[in-house]
Order: sequence, then structure tokens, then C-alpha cells
Amino acid sequence: MKTNTKILGALMMAVAPLSSHAIGIDSMMGFADNGKGHFTITNSEDYRQFIQVAMSKVTTQDGQFVKTPLTRHNLSDWDITVRPARTVIDPQLQKDFEVSYQPKAGADKTKDHMYQVTFVPTPYFAKGKANKHALQVAVGFAPYFIVPAEKDAPLNYDMTFKGKTFHLHNYADTYLHAVLDTCPTGTVGNDRQACNKVLYAVAGRDLNITLPEGMQNAASMKVSLSTHHMTYKDDMILKSGQTLSTHKGA
Repeated sequence: MKTNTKILGALMMAVAPLSSHAIGIDSMMGFADNGKGHFTITNSEDYRQFIQVAMSKVTTQDGQFVKTPLTRHNLSDWDITVRPARTVIDPQLQKDFEVSYQPKAGADKTKDHMYQVTFVPTPYFAKGKANKHALQVAVGFAPYFIVPAEKDAPLNYDMTFKGKTFHLHNYADTYLHAVLDTCPTGTVGNDRQACNKVLYAVAGRDLNITLPEGMQNAASMKVSLSTHHMTYKDDMILKSGQTLSTHKGA
């Protein structure tokens, strides 16, 4: 489950604040393969850490996220599990957490299903041992996990950009993978990091993002769109202030 690290900012999905993390994670976006996926958590500190997992089901309404926590009060609604749900990770070691999708009878296979998995760390010490980290604020991660539809939905979007802002409304029932590129011809290697951005627009999401400084106020950008199974792909040049749309309304 390796994902381009530039996706972190593009998704605007991480709930952890911009501060030092007591743990590391391999990806902020995961996808089910035959109903399963995993996240790898690393303990980068010099003390043991207790990791607690929480889950939420994520839908969209009017283009925005609606999150429903999965708790003991709605066990009958659970269709994913994470194992282990809690564990201790020793210093400088890592552990895999497996996410399993278990669809309910009659589950809609024509659209994506999306979840948020939250990993919260707490310093873990033996009883009676001095705990100099007792007042430490736990900073974890909350990546997203998508169970893709069996088949990709056709491209159905509105897209525009101007100045500092890029807008993409994905009306389809399956997510879009987008690559934005304002790099001058001949830009290679690490230089492309300042003018290239990868993002995911999940099903139904109305996404507005602030472009990195190196991409702001460009006259045009190259945009490459693709669906999960690569059934639909499109490459285009989007001019500043221009709107491109395949959306034909309800």
C-alpha cells in the first residue's frame, strides 16, 4: 500500500495537526484488494506505545464528507474490521494492521465504499515506572480506506482552476485519480515536485484545494484523470479560468 507522499497534502484528509508525530504510517490512503488491505504503523520513539484504533464510515452529502463512527452502539452496521484493534508497539519497530471489508447482504457493488481508520498512540509504561511523557499530547493519523466498486463509473466531473485554487467536483459513484502538472517543458527529477501534484477526488466529493506555491498563477496546467480499474482515462490542458465538464446534471 505505497502511496506518493505528495498525496498527503492533496487529499486534505489527514486529521492530525502539523506537529511532530510519535508514530509513522506508510500511507494516508488505502484501497481494498479482494476485500482486504493494510496500514503499517511505525513507533519512532524510544519508548513503547499503546495504539488504539477507531473506525468511521464515510459518505458524501452535497459534496462534503459525512462521517459515522462505528461503535458498540451500532455493531450491526459494521462492515469493516481492523486487526489488531489495539496493541503495543516497541521502540523503533512497526506493525501491520489489516483492514477487512465484510459486505452486508445486498451491498451496492456499483459504487465505492469509504472508511476512515484512526490510529491514536499513547505512551505505554510498566506499572510504577517513571513516565516523563505523561503529559504528552497524542498525535496520530486517520487515513482513508476505499473499497472500490466492481466496475468504474464513467467520468462525470466539473473542473477549473485560477490563481491559487483548483476545483474538482466528482459526481460519479467511483473515485478519480488526478495528476496536475504545471511544469515547464524539460523539467525533470526533483524539480518536478514543485510543479506537480497528485490527488484523489472520492465519489461525490466537491474538492477545493490551494495549489502549492510553485503551481499558483499558472496560465495553464496539464490534467490526467483515471479511474481505479483504468477503464476511463483522460488527458487535457486546462487553462486558467476555464471550466471543463462532463457533468450533464441529475
